[in-house]
Amino acid sequence: MEIVTLLATIRLVTHLNVLRHGAPATGPGTGVPSIDVAARTVQGQDAAHHVTSPDALLGLPPEHASTLEEAMEAALAYDSSDWVLALPRPGKLGPLRGPAELTRAALDAGAAVIPREGGPAWVPTRVGPAVQWVLVRADRPFPPVSAAEAEHALSLAIVAATSELDRLGMVSGRRPGTTGLLLPAAYPARQRHSADRALRLVEACEAGLADESGLLHAQAVDVRARTLRTLLNAALDSLEASCAWPPDDLDD
Repeated sequence: MEIVTLLATIRLVTHLNVLRHGAPATGPGTGVPSIDVAARTVQGQDAAHHVTSPDALLGLPPEHASTLEEAMEAALAYDSSDWVLALPRPGKLGPLRGPAELTRAALDAGAAVIPREGGPAWVPTRVGPAVQWVLVRADRPFPPVSAAEAEHALSLAIVAATSELDRLGMVSGRRPGTTGLLLPAAYPARQRHSADRALRLVEACEAGLADESGLLHAQAVDVRARTLRTLLNAALDSLEASCAWPPDDLDD
């Protein structure tokens, strides 16, 4: 999954949650954005975002694509629950519970945004410089692990990976470029920091998996790949958890 598409998916789930909760301002720039501002933020630097609904989910017309703003407004009117982020991988489906159509689509895309009570899920597909979201019906997802639990698991994975890579005699290479990740300011600072750390590790792991230079034998290649995939899984789990709306929300 391309990092730019991952960023768009994270921006979508977090902005839907902020809009749904009507989070009050706690400082300059921390209040709830309007739907059109949120939609522009989700789009970011992409050329365009469109939403298709073959089954007329959210009441959107199936015969043509809707704008992101129209679809977000319809989603907020349709459902009063939070949204969760799913970053499924083969053998690790995270919060995905089905049905099969959604599971296949989410695995192909590497991501989905799912209402916590089930219903229309958003699955991204990059089309050149744009993103096409397809709405697919979802069963109620499994609840994500807590952000603190996922953060702790990621910290342990970092220690284990560092030890294993040091044993292989690996040295740190050039870090991949990143624009960083900024969750909406209405999210707790700890979750925003956790999401940023997790994204940087996702980028670093994927860059490492694509680069086999400097290794002397096939066994080292296999060990490094397993180590990086384990760390990558922990980082993706942390991203899922960090993007969930905090459970101590006053509206709950």
